[in-house]
Amino acid sequence: MVGCSDLAFRLLCRRHGADVAFTEMLFADRLVSEPGYMCARLKTCAEDRPLVVQLAANDPAKLAAAARLVEPMCDAVDLNLGCPLPAAAAVPFGAWLLDRHHWPLVEDMVAAAASAVSIPVWCKIRLLPSLAETTELCRRLEAAGCSLISVHGRQRPADPRACTRDRTSAADLDAIRQIAAAVGIPVLSNGNTQCHTDVEDNLAHTGAAGVMCAEGLLRNPLLFEAAAPGDQAPGRRELGTVALEYLQLAARYPPPDVSWVRGHLMWILGSEGKGHRCRFRNEYLGPYSSAQLLCALQEAQTMEEFEGIVGVTLLAP
Repeated sequence: MVGCSDLAFRLLCRRHGADVAFTEMLFADRLVSEPGYMCARLKTCAEDRPLVVQLAANDPAKLAAAARLVEPMCDAVDLNLGCPLPAAAAVPFGAWLLDRHHWPLVEDMVAAAASAVSIPVWCKIRLLPSLAETTELCRRLEAAGCSLISVHGRQRPADPRACTRDRTSAADLDAIRQIAAAVGIPVLSNGNTQCHTDVEDNLAHTGAAGVMCAEGLLRNPLLFEAAAPGDQAPGRRELGTVALEYLQLAARYPPPDVSWVRGHLMWILGSEGKGHRCRFRNEYLGPYSSAQLLCALQEAQTMEEFEGIVGVTLLAP
């Protein structure tokens, strides 16, 4: 959720059923060494609770120091062990710390953070090559002081360059069910949630303590909102209304850059792909072609301009 989980979007999701929100992934070393980094990237308010600050780290002392810095602003800190991006492989951090030879370092980080703060320390992981190995890691994280584990039900891609393609297969909810039954701390299930019924089905299937969602919420911020039986995915007018609601919140709580606003609207308006491959779903184009909509969003700079694009794309008769 880097560049996506801004305060305005978190508040939007809370209004529509989310119980807990996570910040974007923040780098522990930058929190410690760059005072302006936390000021720019970690904005919150009284309504933004309970809040979990998500941290990327590969050093126990820096993670502990970063956790102490953010403790007054949140209710838990979460060590990201799930990010598969190429940049994470190079350092390493995120999912590239899941290899067994990194486990002692990960355990030391969890223990250091848990000793440094009075709030819970959580971890997010991905599935490892075997269920036994994943369960073993979860138990070791629990022993080190982790209070909750979120499990993304897919393995890390073997090739960092393939990270954008790892969502084409379904998440393994059977594995998450077995992990949730095998550890002594709560487990959140992550994966296969594109509509509200997916959330209910996920909980029923896995027996997890809750469901975490990222990209599904970007496409549909109403995903956690209780739906009437038989309800389908929201239509264009519902999405248009929630897009305007986000713009109102973003005007009150500006994200770090206007590109965040543009990104949220692209998700809600139905973007597929990135860069020159970016297209939009035909049912949401309104008077635009896909190329025209992309150009309009790229050129827009003000909330009024963005509101106009939403109006003619999703709210027009």
